[in-house]
Amino acid sequence: MKRRSRKTKQRSKRYRLLIFTLLLAVSLLYMGRRVYRFAGAVFEEKDLEKRRIVLRAENDLLQQRINDYKKGSLIETKAREDLGMIKKGEKIYLIRQR
Repeated sequence: MKRRSRKTKQRSKRYRLLIFTLLLAVSLLYMGRRVYRFAGAVFEEKDLEKRRIVLRAENDLLQQRINDYKKGSLIETKAREDLGMIKKGEKIYLIRQR
């Protein structure tokens, strides 16, 4: 059997170390990229959940306004407050403030 020289053994160790380092670096970069994407997806999910809650609240408010308009109570209130309208038979009392 042939014996390897000391330089050959050192080169072999260096190549193994280099290959191991390269494989480790590539796998860390790959995993880092995946973790970054996952974190971005988590933040986006939280943001979308907040937007969903806000939109649901706005939708409930608009639905309530629609129901008020259908009942007619909101229209009557608007007519009284904004336009100064009154129903038949009502009397207006004006109170002066000093």
